Amino acid sequence: MPTFNILGGGPITAASDLGLVQALREDAQQWIPSVSIEDFMEGLAARAKMQNGSVVRTDSVANFIADLKAGGFLTPV
Repeated sequence: MPTFNILGGGPITAASDLGLVQALREDAQQWIPSVSIEDFMEGLAARAKMQNGSVVRTDSVANFIADLKAGGFLTPV
């Protein structure tokens, strides 16, 4: 399973992109409360835009993860 470092946080491991989003969501519940995966992705995308201007797509889990990697929010360990 791939492991990534979260910008400003620790490592996170998941077997798939969806598993990675779910793990990120669980880790971030205190600062991005969300009912659904889609709500979480939209909330994190908005935070990424504010933090460094990154545009993070939320149309699919794969695009969301790809954009988090491209923006430096997730880096492979």
